[in-house]
Amino acid sequence: MDSGLLVQSLVLTLVTWLMYFDKYCTQLFTYRPVVIGPIVGLIMGNFEIGLQVGCIVELMFLGQVFVGTALPPEETFSTIIATAFACIANSTEVALATALPLAVIAQMGMYFRNMVLCVWTGHRLEAAVERHDLKGITMNCLVLPNVFNLVLFALPVFLAVYFGADLVQGIINVIPQSIITGLAVGGNMIGAVGLSLLMKSINFSKMWYFFLIGFFFASYLGIGNIGITMLAVICVAAAFYADRDREEQAALS
Repeated sequence: MDSGLLVQSLVLTLVTWLMYFDKYCTQLFTYRPVVIGPIVGLIMGNFEIGLQVGCIVELMFLGQVFVGTALPPEETFSTIIATAFACIANSTEVALATALPLAVIAQMGMYFRNMVLCVWTGHRLEAAVERHDLKGITMNCLVLPNVFNLVLFALPVFLAVYFGADLVQGIINVIPQSIITGLAVGGNMIGAVGLSLLMKSINFSKMWYFFLIGFFFASYLGIGNIGITMLAVICVAAAFYADRDREEQAALS
């Protein structure tokens, strides 16, 4: 095996564990696909593909909602491996083919973590609290859950990238070009699907004119993504201050 790939796999393992630590402890949102993708791309030596895959997968899971114990597909694990495979194969289509299956597999891992392992540590935590055992509280609240993340998610990333790289490259080499082209066309539709899922979770009937403004500027004036983003910031600020002024006037009256 390539020693360079070994180092990359080890670094990805550490990064995966840190991302899950952030996801359940610090909440700095480094675990989002749009952040993870470029980081993995840098590690794998292809920042451009990492950025592309991060944006693609972010759009795929843009509208997912965590409701109670119903877990959505796990986007963090999916993005890391899909981006690594895409960098190895030098093809973003690989990410499109692997992202969702990987997310479903990681979703089952999350169910096992939350409903079996964390229930066990939860009972141990309650007992430690009753005993006023600070070490027991730290062990069951912080240490063991992050050990679970290491075993369930970080180590599989190492195994998948280090031992699966040659397999993935071999599969890509035998896939007909027509299928690769179909995946590329499907990938161009993912943004619309993700946006549609997001729109279903918000009160779109009161915000449709913002979307119309963005569409007009992008389609007829040819303004790029950065310009549209700045326009969105201005619209959000205008709406925020208008709502605040109405609330202040209502309070005074």
